[in-house]
Amino acid sequence: MIRSRHATTQEAWEWLNEFLATGEERIKKNGGVRSGAQIISYDHFMEINKAWVDPEFDFGFMFGYKPQKWSILKSNYVDMNMVDLVKSEVLEREVKKTANYNLAFKFSNTHGSGHGCLISCVFQRRHTHDNPVVIINIRSSEVTKRLLMDFLLVQRITEYIYGDNISASIKLFSGNVYLSAENFVMYHNHKPLESFMNSDHSIMEKRVLDVLHKFQQPEAMNIKYKVHLRAVKRIHKIDTPSLKAKDLLL
Repeated sequence: MIRSRHATTQEAWEWLNEFLATGEERIKKNGGVRSGAQIISYDHFMEINKAWVDPEFDFGFMFGYKPQKWSILKSNYVDMNMVDLVKSEVLEREVKKTANYNLAFKFSNTHGSGHGCLISCVFQRRHTHDNPVVIINIRSSEVTKRLLMDFLLVQRITEYIYGDNISASIKLFSGNVYLSAENFVMYHNHKPLESFMNSDHSIMEKRVLDVLHKFQQPEAMNIKYKVHLRAVKRIHKIDTPSLKAKDLLL
């Protein structure tokens, strides 16, 4: 198992992106695998002090996302009736100042077809913690494009249940996380890739830099594959609608 500790969910997302891009040797020792321009890592446990995504983080600039992306994510995973039931149970215990409780929320999977990446949240009070703990179980996660928005969704659910004045910590279990070079190069707009890569590049790092160089060329705009063209447009900063985290609400 690969364990890590982080101050915020955004910091956890940043660390995991950079770890997958640069930690090929450790990933393989833990049973993971690199296949071409994709790397897969198994059995991650992340302890995060606070569920927080920078309100100014721009999902439109980074990934070309539009408001429909957030709406689809909510409609797929969040049944507000179930959220309200969990909220009422949590608040009942909070009012009674119950020192210890465990209340589970299972994510919906309305769309089916293998999209059930988010499995469940457990809202928990512990005798030894001042703030509540939210335990997230994830089946699988494409880290670069998806994980941060998933973290934001959990943050919004937590804020809805506890209010904005209570800070919750996060414990994340994921059996499978993965990164592909073609998606990961969009991270370059968040942080220059060479700034954190090893001086002795692994095969995965070389693949990432090769894809970045390819996508930076003017002729990359002629790429037909839409998933790759999305990344090309982000690298060239073309068609960049604004979609900030502070505007994405339940």
